[in-house]
Amino acid sequence: MNIFSSLLVFLKIAGISAASGLHCQAGQELYVIADNSPYLYHYGIASQTLHKILLDSTQTQEGIDKANKDDLEAIYPVGDALLTVGSGSTANRRKAFIYYKSDNYVRRLSLDSLYDALAQKGGLNQDNFNIEGIAYREGIWYFLNRGNGPDRNNMVFTFKGDSTLGFDKNSIEVHPVELPSIDSCPTGFSDGVLSGNRLWFIATAEDKASNFEDGANKGSFLSYLDLESWQLGPIRQLSDHEKLEGITLYTDSIGRGNKGTKNTDFLFCEDPDDVTNSICPIYRLADVVDQ
Repeated sequence: MNIFSSLLVFLKIAGISAASGLHCQAGQELYVIADNSPYLYHYGIASQTLHKILLDSTQTQEGIDKANKDDLEAIYPVGDALLTVGSGSTANRRKAFIYYKSDNYVRRLSLDSLYDALAQKGGLNQDNFNIEGIAYREGIWYFLNRGNGPDRNNMVFTFKGDSTLGFDKNSIEVHPVELPSIDSCPTGFSDGVLSGNRLWFIATAEDKASNFEDGANKGSFLSYLDLESWQLGPIRQLSDHEKLEGITLYTDSIGRGNKGTKNTDFLFCEDPDDVTNSICPIYRLADVVDQ
């Protein structure tokens, strides 16, 4: 695998461990979720202030143990709201929460029917089902299954649905994806974001085939899937040890590159798999030229 890109530390947020997803709004605000926390974290970049929004009212303590956590792994904007979902890797991780920013209201949803339909369509048993990224645009949902189970099933589910995850079961399509290894270790989807006609994603490598237990981190890379051909784009290895769990667009503009090429900046969050670490680094990758 060729190394094309390097990460720069954009900022560090104190008070968050196990970051698993993020969204940047207007280049000024970050929303971060952690897989061991019932909170949505809102960080003002200019003010350098952190606020917590309780999503799951049945759990109020941060640092929830592995067996009982909601395992919130993905967040994506839908209009004025932010939707975050659990991984579905165990029975208690099948929850979604919608945070409506305009009135500070949280709605809780069950993902049982959706996850059952996705698993059935993809031929996945419980050991191989693990949603790590979501994206939404114009009535189409994209759910990224991380292939860190025994069968290494990296796949993207697409389906027609609404902003509250009402879905058309007959519209579900499955797109299996072969991902390259890092240091001879298989990789799996970690998160995704839409930009133009591409589903950009990060993938990470762990030296254990399990959707429940963590393995040693072997690094992360960035690439994309063309949404017409579903072909894999160039691989940009970002790290040989950081486990990048969340991706968001920081800028997405035309004209900053040569001859009007489209350049994209990304932000990433890291999960160090260390519950004693409460510093969340946010990394930036600037001026990625779409090729």
